[in-house]
Amino acid sequence: MARNQLDYLYGLVTVTVKGVLIEAFLQACTREGAYITNVKQLSAKEVQMTIRLKDWAIYRRLRKKYRCKIHIIDRQGIPFLFHRLLAKKAVLTAFLCGICALFLLANTLWSVQIKGLPPELEATVESQLESYGVTEGKLTIGMKDPNEVQRLLLEDVPDLLWIGVEKKGTSYQLYGVMKTRQDPDETTRPADLVASKKGIIKKMFITKGRPLVSVNQFVEKGTKLATGKLKEDNNEVDKDKSKDESSRYIEAEGEVIAETWYRAEVQVPKERQLQLTDGEKSSAYSLSIGSIKIPIWGWWNTDERNLRVETSQKSWDLFGWELPFRLEVQDMYVQEDVQTASDPVKQGIISAKRDLKQKLDEEAEIINEKVLHEREENGKVKLILLFKVHENIAVTKYVTQGD
Repeated sequence: MARNQLDYLYGLVTVTVKGVLIEAFLQACTREGAYITNVKQLSAKEVQMTIRLKDWAIYRRLRKKYRCKIHIIDRQGIPFLFHRLLAKKAVLTAFLCGICALFLLANTLWSVQIKGLPPELEATVESQLESYGVTEGKLTIGMKDPNEVQRLLLEDVPDLLWIGVEKKGTSYQLYGVMKTRQDPDETTRPADLVASKKGIIKKMFITKGRPLVSVNQFVEKGTKLATGKLKEDNNEVDKDKSKDESSRYIEAEGEVIAETWYRAEVQVPKERQLQLTDGEKSSAYSLSIGSIKIPIWGWWNTDERNLRVETSQKSWDLFGWELPFRLEVQDMYVQEDVQTASDPVKQGIISAKRDLKQKLDEEAEIINEKVLHEREENGKVKLILLFKVHENIAVTKYVTQGD
């Protein structure tokens, strides 16, 4: 922040100084740490200047020593504005009450609108909203976030396919889509289960259809694992006898857990740089109005070096319009950079395993890993790893009755 903005925050005073030893008086004040601006010489024994309110004690203490007289011309800054407001208590009280009333009205939920749902389901959603504390006439401060309300409704109301929750000003607007239930027999299509990748089968759970492979069998990608054809025709006699049964072709369902393999290459530094903190924090508060930032408390802590700063902002709205000022909070942690030796192989396995889990299904399980190659180069260790995974390799492949 510029110096004049800080000085205005602390208070500025325009004064005239009369006396024979004006020059010596001003030099003595500056040696004491006083700050002087806008100096104008009115006569040989009189000058006009601007000083800071916090330096006033220095001038009063030295004026008698140098036989100078100080006369105040003008006062500027936040302390004087605050003093003038305190002098008009009735106006100040009315202003504060009005601000509080507007703030309460703007942060009160006045309406909840639900669209796109039948009356029965709408009543269920309204009941759930009441249990979450989202009701008309309540303050929105401390109320659940719209995204949290959306998640809870989808979990607690099974008949909802989707629902959108949006806060507009002083109202909550919800638009939902109801699930459409269909008869499973009408939507079933003939389908087989095929392997999505090569592997050795470890477990099979075929709930619908007929398995075509066995445990401990190696399969290639695209191998048919289970078929939706209920019976296989061995000869003409059996074909005639079971014509009705063999004509049934359902959608095969189930899981085939197989052992698969993944190859990964990673680079890990031999040494790691850690940033440690003792957990203690100091906070700085400031009020932002447009591009101007006014410090409130703790701004002197930002001068320390090697800080980890976490910044958060709080804004307010009034009848759907966002107010032009925001409260900014900076949480500062003193941190220390520490160089530590690490096990590059262990760190590389952890890193590669974390990346692999992001690519696999949630049900997949990494059984073990093996280091195929290890090489050190430019302070880094390059690893080639092989992971053994147990995962479901069965995918649905739809067929036609003519196949």
